[in-house]
Amino acid sequence: MKKIEYILFGLFTIFLVFSTFYSYMQSQKMCEFRLFLNELKQKYNTQIGRIEALKEYRFNEVILSGTKMSADFNVVDIGENKKKISEVISDNTLILRYSEMHCEVCVDSIVKRLNVYKDSIGLQNIVLLTTSQNFGYMRRFKKINRIPFGIYNIDEALDSVLVDIGMPYLFVYSTLSKRINNMFIPQKEDPQLTDEYLHSILMKYYMD
Repeated sequence: MKKIEYILFGLFTIFLVFSTFYSYMQSQKMCEFRLFLNELKQKYNTQIGRIEALKEYRFNEVILSGTKMSADFNVVDIGENKKKISEVISDNTLILRYSEMHCEVCVDSIVKRLNVYKDSIGLQNIVLLTTSQNFGYMRRFKKINRIPFGIYNIDEALDSVLVDIGMPYLFVYSTLSKRINNMFIPQKEDPQLTDEYLHSILMKYYMD
């Protein structure tokens, strides 16, 4: 009788061990499944966010491309000298419009790409326009980023044309038509698009 009890007890113990192990494994699988679902949700939300951002970018690009901009507007260089747009910009100049309030990493990454293209596009064909009340900041920004092209502060009149959309953008300005062309908003998540844009601008305007 005792032997049967020991056998039954042993079988019961084995059952408990396997039952506990099975429950543990199922629990682990559920945890892994929940983690997978959370990761999937995060990726989905990220993609939706990017799609919404792209829609906003394209909307601004369409709205601003073709905008008229007089060459008589005033700008101020880092030496605090006032000049006319027509004095610092030639036909088909590539312009970066940014503000010191914009994403610093975004602006720096665009400037780095412009530095790569400075020889092929030409220093005289690249200009930075900003809104800043601090000329010391503009000079430091130029020095830190080793910027060889001109940086100019714009006044309220020009700011009403080159509106601040909360992010830096590039465009080509034609002094003949006095219009903004090929407006483009770079995305820090996809720097290849910026390279493709700059290459297309190079081929369209600066290659004989």
